[in-house]
Amino acid sequence: MSDPFVGAVKGTIGGFSEVISLADDLDGVAQQVSDLGKKELQARSEWRRKQSQVKGDYAFLNAVEEYRKVREAMDMKEQVREEVIKRWGRDAWHEVQQIEKRQKEEFKKLYTEDGHDRQKMFRVKLACFGVAAIIVLIMWINGIIHEMSVAFYGE
Repeated sequence: MSDPFVGAVKGTIGGFSEVISLADDLDGVAQQVSDLGKKELQARSEWRRKQSQVKGDYAFLNAVEEYRKVREAMDMKEQVREEVIKRWGRDAWHEVQQIEKRQKEEFKKLYTEDGHDRQKMFRVKLACFGVAAIIVLIMWINGIIHEMSVAFYGE
């Protein structure tokens, strides 16, 4: 029959060895997770670098394409101007220019919210959020928010 003290010591030592092996396993898992995170960051930065290179490589071609489209539009406008003047006279071309001006103004209005400038609307919204934050801060300082939470949820 063995001594209960020796059995308890052996059990404790066995428990410690299990804890040590578990700690080693956890350390290994933590190292693997850390390595995975580093590899993921490296892969993301590599992907971003390649994307910037690809987009940068095509920037020149995009600029040339945009210039070509603008040049074609300008040439087409000149051809249309000559045709309108030949068919209906200079007054007709003046009317076409007035229509173009009106259309450009209408197009500008598409970029506004209900006829208001978007920047001004953003500033108004920001001011409203600021005022709301100040009101909440005052209510919090005065303890009203705490009283309301106690009334709804109890303490």
